[in-house]
Amino acid sequence: MTRPSIPVTFVPSVPPDLHEKTLAARHFQAWIEKTRSSFDLRSVLVRDVMMFGSRVGFIVVEADARHESARMPCFAVLRGPTVSIMPVITVQGAPEEKHVVLVNEARLPVGEMVAALPAGMVDDGTVDSAALEELQEETGIDLRHASGPPYRLKKEPVFLSPGGSDEEMTLYAVDITLTRDQITLLSGRKMGLASEHEHTTVMVVPFEEVPRYTANAHCLLSWFLYREGGAALDKTGSGNFPS
Repeated sequence: MTRPSIPVTFVPSVPPDLHEKTLAARHFQAWIEKTRSSFDLRSVLVRDVMMFGSRVGFIVVEADARHESARMPCFAVLRGPTVSIMPVITVQGAPEEKHVVLVNEARLPVGEMVAALPAGMVDDGTVDSAALEELQEETGIDLRHASGPPYRLKKEPVFLSPGGSDEEMTLYAVDITLTRDQITLLSGRKMGLASEHEHTTVMVVPFEEVPRYTANAHCLLSWFLYREGGAALDKTGSGNFPS
């Protein structure tokens, strides 16, 4: 394990057996190195660690960091890189008719049901593999119906809440052709990993009406980038996807 090169301490409420796991967590180490390269990072106090099963999930930190000698806001929630993938469905025999697949899920932080694209954290794999896993886990879509591999809507990840979290999300899309019967079978499908307390319902909505169905920022951005990019998007794939 590579130990951070700046002092890291833990509040007493964080159990000692989580200290080493936190220090070894990939997203914690990545945040330390990235922050050190941009600012004068002097120390980090870990205030809370939330485990997702056996792996380290969210980490709440308080940091002594300076920019141009001035102390910066000190709190951050670390969760690491995430991905989303927008399945764009073309109706077989009606190429002008397109739909987007969303998943509807209860979201405790905002206190309501939220319709969004399949999305999730990057665990031990790559962003490419994570995108495929989320697509399968949350929709069950068979990529044999895709016209090509998934591709990035934007080369670089986007920040979703940089004032409070380190989360940076890589936005993907994939083009799929289905019959009307297949679309009917897909809509309303119950998905999600019960082991991660996911209980999602698949929604298939008209492409041009996506803003009516979701207030989720990464969904609206993906929809906008796809809509504005059109033929300019590189749909040859952007990573190690199966062809």
